[in-house]
Amino acid sequence: MDDNTAFRRIAAAFLTTSYPDDIVLVGSAGSGEEALGLAERLQPEAVVADLVMPGLSGLELIARRREQRADIVLVALTFYDDQPHREAALAAGADVFVGKANLATELVPALLRAARSRRGQPAPSR
Repeated sequence: MDDNTAFRRIAAAFLTTSYPDDIVLVGSAGSGEEALGLAERLQPEAVVADLVMPGLSGLELIARRREQRADIVLVALTFYDDQPHREAALAAGADVFVGKANLATELVPALLRAARSRRGQPAPSR
């Protein structure tokens, strides 16, 4: 979920072409309200949410989805990569916090680690 259409398009292309065996994109939303509806209908294993959004914020979306599904992986993805935003995201129920500047290197490994952890699987040995 991100209100920037170009960023959503770029992130989706990166995820689906760079990690075709690990990532299946089932939806994309431009607002918190749209993301909440899609998540309720599609029941994805993970939701990646921009924290700062007009209307329903990523923080609110994360908190609501955590209340609805304890087993979902929730990722806070934001331009505001600082301690206050990190603490707020984790307090709301995010499993992972990733700054947008680190999307290419941190998002997928963090998503996969969080998914394994939620499933009770050990991290791979590398």
